[in-house]
Amino acid sequence: MFEMDDRRMFENKGSMQYRKEISKIQNMKFPEFVWLNKNGSYCKKLTYIMENVQIEIDSDNRFIYFIDMRLIPDNFRGVVFDNISLDYRKIIQFGLEELKYKQEECTNKFTEDYNQVINALILLSKRIYLELLQRNDERTNWFSNMIQKKADSFEEAVQRILFLNMILWQTNHPLMGFGLLDTILEEVYEKDKECGIQNKDKVMCPIMDFYRTLHKYYWYKSHALVGDTGQLIIVGRTDFEGNYHYNDLTYCFIDGIKKLQFPDPKVLLRVSKDTPRDLMNCAMECIATGVGCPVLANDDVIIPKLIKNGIDQKDAYDYATAACWEPLIAWKCPFSNNLTVLNYMKSMENMFIREPLEKIDSFDSFVERYLFYLKHNLKAVKNSLWNRRFAYDPLVSIFIGNCKERKKDVSAGGAVYNDYGMTTIALGNVINAMCNIKEYVFEKKVYTLQEIRNILLTDFDKEEDLIEMLKRNPDKYGTDSHLALDLTNKIIDITCQNTLDFTNYMGGKLKFGLSSPAYVDVGKGSMASFDGRKKGEPFCVHISSPNAEAYTELVNFATSIELKENSYNGNVVDFITTPSFISENLVKFVDFVYGGIEKGFLEMQIGVTSSDMLISAREHPEKFPNLIVRVWGFSAYFNDLPEDYKNVIIKRALENEGKSA
Repeated sequence: MFEMDDRRMFENKGSMQYRKEISKIQNMKFPEFVWLNKNGSYCKKLTYIMENVQIEIDSDNRFIYFIDMRLIPDNFRGVVFDNISLDYRKIIQFGLEELKYKQEECTNKFTEDYNQVINALILLSKRIYLELLQRNDERTNWFSNMIQKKADSFEEAVQRILFLNMILWQTNHPLMGFGLLDTILEEVYEKDKECGIQNKDKVMCPIMDFYRTLHKYYWYKSHALVGDTGQLIIVGRTDFEGNYHYNDLTYCFIDGIKKLQFPDPKVLLRVSKDTPRDLMNCAMECIATGVGCPVLANDDVIIPKLIKNGIDQKDAYDYATAACWEPLIAWKCPFSNNLTVLNYMKSMENMFIREPLEKIDSFDSFVERYLFYLKHNLKAVKNSLWNRRFAYDPLVSIFIGNCKERKKDVSAGGAVYNDYGMTTIALGNVINAMCNIKEYVFEKKVYTLQEIRNILLTDFDKEEDLIEMLKRNPDKYGTDSHLALDLTNKIIDITCQNTLDFTNYMGGKLKFGLSSPAYVDVGKGSMASFDGRKKGEPFCVHISSPNAEAYTELVNFATSIELKENSYNGNVVDFITTPSFISENLVKFVDFVYGGIEKGFLEMQIGVTSSDMLISAREHPEKFPNLIVRVWGFSAYFNDLPEDYKNVIIKRALENEGKSA
């Protein structure tokens, strides 16, 4: 089997290059790979994989986990479901046989395929069982029990989660999160605890082995960039009675990341004003190491947003998030949260290129014309989403609520909720450009709009002083500027008004958020903008500001944004701080976070690094092989990132420290 842990093979090439190299190996050596992409029904392909996958038993690893590179199909004829959390409770609380339809219940093709898929999973479980039996391995019972019984221990439950997870990767379902793992595993942990098998100290060993196992195929699992695996674990939560629920596992999942210092998997902590202070301290101490997590998601804001957007109240309390941070309903939905990206700057580009600018005689008219172009872009986005169709997927349907009850595949609307989500970029750049246009065109009358068009089309040629002047304007996105906030709310309101009418082919709605990983890639194809950004440079990152050291100001701005009914698809307050800042000011920093929760931020992530360290790592990567940085909704080894992402992180760190970028 191809060894997936050798990072040196593709160092600094990025995961897309890595996947190309893997594809070459597959096509060159393994004819089965070609067969899988060209032949057979869904069930036939899946069964073939489960029959022929090469079983790898590592006697030094607590858990069984393998991915056979020969047998990964490109897809199952269509867009596969990814970036979601399945109902891992089913495989823990039931044997696989118990999940099947009874013979008399098999009344359509889906029910028959559903049972065939479970039979394929049983087949792989039996194969692993027989392999372990020949070795007199003590883990044999884990796989015999999986067929007929519920998991009997914490470690057995973890093994079942890993079993399903490796099958998802084996069948090309990337970026699949784990959901509310401290809740999912609580019952088996407490049972072990009562029997004296586990306690808070003992359980750290299997949790850390769980992390090591998931990290094993780090390079292969990476999606858009190395480190972007989607392996997200949710801990902590407000329960339906309004109490903040946590347990030993909540702490242990955070501490495991802190001790191992892996960029992947990652943890998100659901917080509220009632989150215990020692748990918040635990989270901040982990963040202070620079590992980039946990991300914080505010139950006090997100749960009411979900309910307002039509989610059943009880279901809203069970929310998890997608691979980064976009809220979805754990266990009951295939929310596709990152189906497309809306580039707010594209509307301004179109306006400058197409609009007769000489007819715009006031700033209000300028804003009105921008919103006109934004509406057209939103219409184009909706048209593309209306045409999106997902592949038939009985495997995912087994672990999504209501598909079995409705006897309907997840791709046909079998889930309880079937909403789509889009992310957005460049809102901060648009706001900053508008603030500059107001001042330098309509107030100080330094430039005309036609002159600005020429400046942008020539990419600020010989206008370096202008770039610096534009960047010095105090009216900026992410600050206390009333103008910036008013413009932000106008644009969000128009986005909401023009997306609430969307209904997809499964009857789902469309939600949007202000955070997206596309700020570098989309920026590369965009013309210059009047915030001082040159052609091809990255856009702003999430809800952030160049004045990011003013953390309170940024949180005040974020919590003053008027988030409408469907504007909750990831709105992340994002800032960078130095390694010593949190550890030396832990009490004050925790107070700051609680203040932000009370004010109402939706989500928050904190990158911890220093510009000196990053610059040294860029110049001497061999001295910093394990330096971790927060990239967007994930962390990664700094050395693995493309140069443009390194430059963005260094620039933000310099700005945070008040230094010139």
